[in-house]
Amino acid sequence: MARLDIYLNPIVPDRSGFPYVLEIQSDLLYRFTERVCVPLARSGTIAGLTERFNPTLMVDGEPVRMHPLGISVFFVRELNKPVSSAKQSALEIDNAMDMLLRGY
Repeated sequence: MARLDIYLNPIVPDRSGFPYVLEIQSDLLYRFTERVCVPLARSGTIAGLTERFNPTLMVDGEPVRMHPLGISVFFVRELNKPVSSAKQSALEIDNAMDMLLRGY
């Protein structure tokens, strides 16, 4: 488990619109049993998304959009094995989180 790993959404009923969650928590906090994540939304699930605040990530060939306002906490045991990584999009993800937390 590592920052920017992508997992199947542990909330099974939500997977049709939000199939995955992205771990955003610092790797320095690895000893905690929880992980801070944001959902990744399928196209058309949420209106009014912007590329700056909701960057597009590719997961198994499918474009999904980061939704920082849906920030959630899951136990490590709920996340299982990562299905992908978003490390190549770290700058875009950090920019979206800066916008959420600092407004820029």
